[in-house]
Amino acid sequence: MIPIPPVRSLAAVALLALVTACGKDEPHRTATGPAPSPGPPVTTAVYEDSLRFFIGGPDLEMGATPLVCCGLYDPGFVNESAMRIVFYDPANTKPGWQLLILVNRAQQGEVATLPTTVVAPSHVPRISMFVPTLSNEFSSDAQGSTGTITVHSFSCTSTSIQVDFSIDATIHSEYWDGGAIQVKGTFRGTFPPQSCS
Repeated sequence: MIPIPPVRSLAAVALLALVTACGKDEPHRTATGPAPSPGPPVTTAVYEDSLRFFIGGPDLEMGATPLVCCGLYDPGFVNESAMRIVFYDPANTKPGWQLLILVNRAQQGEVATLPTTVVAPSHVPRISMFVPTLSNEFSSDAQGSTGTITVHSFSCTSTSIQVDFSIDATIHSEYWDGGAIQVKGTFRGTFPPQSCS
C-alpha cells in the first residue's frame, strides 16, 4: 500500500511549484547576477529602405543623408521625448522626409490612420510624417491625407536608436492647392545614439 502524503505537504509542494514558475517570468532576475551590459554604443548607421515617394509619375529621388535623434524635442513647443528620423539632401537639390514618434505616447506595433491627429496634452501627433520638397510641404496631419503609418517597433537607448516602420499613404500638402504625394514602402534601421537637444 502506497502512503498518501498529508494535505499540507501537497499544498506546500504546489505553492513551491507556483512560486518557482512565476519567478521565471521576471527577466531582470537571474541566477547568475545582473543583466548583461548592453555593449558599446552603435557608431555606424545601418538601414534598409524601400520607401517610394511619387507625385503622379516616376519615383522622386530623395535626399539620402540621415539625421537621427532621440530625446527631449523642441522644448519651446513639442517639449516631449521624441524619436526623429530625417533624411535630407545637404545640397538642397532633392526633397527629404521626416518621421516623428513621441516615444512615451506611441505604442510598439501601432497603426496611425491618416490624417494623424493631436491628442492632448501633446502638441503634435504621436506618429507623423513630413515630406518637404523644393516647392511644397506635405504632412500626414493635413486634411485629405489617407492611409496608414505602422510603427512595428522603435527604441531609444544609450547604445542605439532603432526603428522599423511601414507606410502606405497619400499625404496632402499643407497648402490648400498643393496636391498630394504618395508614400509606400518599409524602413528599418539602427543608428548611433544622439540627443535631439
